[in-house]
Amino acid sequence: MATANTYLEKISRNKHVWIPLSGFISFLLLLNLIFFVNTGGLYLSSIIHWNELLREGWLPTIQMTSVIYFVYYSVKWFDRKYSDKGFSVSRYVFELAWVIAGGFIINRVFHFLFIQWIVVPEDDMELLRQKLRNLLILSQTIVVVVYGMMTSYRIYKNLQQKQVEVLKMQRELAQSQFDTLKNQLNPHFLFNSLSTLGSLVYADADKAETFIEKLSKTYRYLLDQREKDAVRLEEELQFLEHVKYLIQQRYGSKVEWQIHIKQSADVLYIIPHSLLIVLEYILGTCSMSAQKPLRINIELNGRFMLVRYSLQQKPLSARHLEEQFNNLVQRYTDLGLTIVQQTDEINELNIIRIPLVSTHD
Repeated sequence: MATANTYLEKISRNKHVWIPLSGFISFLLLLNLIFFVNTGGLYLSSIIHWNELLREGWLPTIQMTSVIYFVYYSVKWFDRKYSDKGFSVSRYVFELAWVIAGGFIINRVFHFLFIQWIVVPEDDMELLRQKLRNLLILSQTIVVVVYGMMTSYRIYKNLQQKQVEVLKMQRELAQSQFDTLKNQLNPHFLFNSLSTLGSLVYADADKAETFIEKLSKTYRYLLDQREKDAVRLEEELQFLEHVKYLIQQRYGSKVEWQIHIKQSADVLYIIPHSLLIVLEYILGTCSMSAQKPLRINIELNGRFMLVRYSLQQKPLSARHLEEQFNNLVQRYTDLGLTIVQQTDEINELNIIRIPLVSTHD
């Protein structure tokens, strides 16, 4: 069935199929228009005499097909000629004039052949000449209609293509900004960690050794995952444990943690380094002290990671961390997802909700 559908789709896209078919349909339309002009009724609503239809209809069908081919290839030629000029009013003026003139010549040739080969003299020759004039006028009208339909479709496709290109450029720009700021995070996080390590070396050698091990695993993860679009949530949570230890050594009792993660039935994915960027954003934009510690609660809620933290905004925040967080938000937006920030005034909490995706998406 799939092969048959593919074959039919290829046939429908073949211009040498749909143009002759359009020519025959245009002939039927022209036939009914003439019949309506002359009698006030519809030709197809009466009993069709197939012999008469075949005898008189083959030449107008070829005529309509020729006209559509002419319009189609004229449009293609103008597309190539003006490919580097974009939308141009003069282009469409010249194009329309060319199509009308060329279509008129084709119609006049077939009009002459129709009179010579098909038309049967009638008693009322004035009425016959009027019918032939109506035929020529309607034929020329169809040329303009066909051109209008092709041009409308072409403009629609061009606008659609431009929209796709704009969205692609926006995504590439957002990805570039995200990658740049993500790479800036590594030295920023490293310098803070090395500063903490320098203090531990003299104070507690065992803790310093553990710290080096956690820092090594953290940077191994940062290097391994930085080229990926998404990673398994369980990998990001293992990485979070190392980050948590490093941050705890850096801030001590100024930060209190609660992490509640229950195993999910789905295999969930997250953009790599999301939790680190969110945590650095929280630590850089919130005040904390031993007397008033910053409380951070992380939990898995369905297909969302919820990060709750104390409502303790700093008067002056780290601008590069805010930019980094905003680019992370934009990265999720480009994937059709939304990072939601909320404030719970009653419980004095800020909430960041990070969407996750599963293998079924």
